[in-house]
Amino acid sequence: MHALLRSPLHALATLAMAVTAAIDLHAAGVTSRTDRPPAEELSGLRAEYGDVLALEGTAKQEILAIARLLRASPSMAVDRTQASGEYCLKSGAGTMVHFTTKPEATAEDIVYEFDATELMKAGLQTERLPMLPGLGKMTPGHWYYLAKGTVDPHHEHPMPAPEILIAVDLR
Repeated sequence: MHALLRSPLHALATLAMAVTAAIDLHAAGVTSRTDRPPAEELSGLRAEYGDVLALEGTAKQEILAIARLLRASPSMAVDRTQASGEYCLKSGAGTMVHFTTKPEATAEDIVYEFDATELMKAGLQTERLPMLPGLGKMTPGHWYYLAKGTVDPHHEHPMPAPEILIAVDLR
């Protein structure tokens, strides 16, 4: 499994920081940030970021766009690997995307989570949605509801607002 699929946000954030550091060091006339020979250091970077460096076209531009967003606002990256095995992107109030670190072990490769408050005001009938099941139990492509104050299995804490969620399985 590609490292990027296991932890895309971590890889992007780390890559953005590594590239930035390399540019800063080069501008300062520093050739290496470790005691390793430059060729060995470059080989290590290629091994760690090979999946990202192999991307081309739209996929490459998309990863770079995300890396720039994370560089500008690193607090958007949320490590929930202990709670759920996921890295998350909290892009704003009431919006989050969860990325699994183990896509081979779940049908919840990507989970989109949204604050349902405004949709409920607009008429969303949450009683018609199934309640969010336990971690790893979502059916991809089906919407779920999580009531305010209910523990979200992806976070392991009560949520401050009602949420709707949908999972995507990339297989």
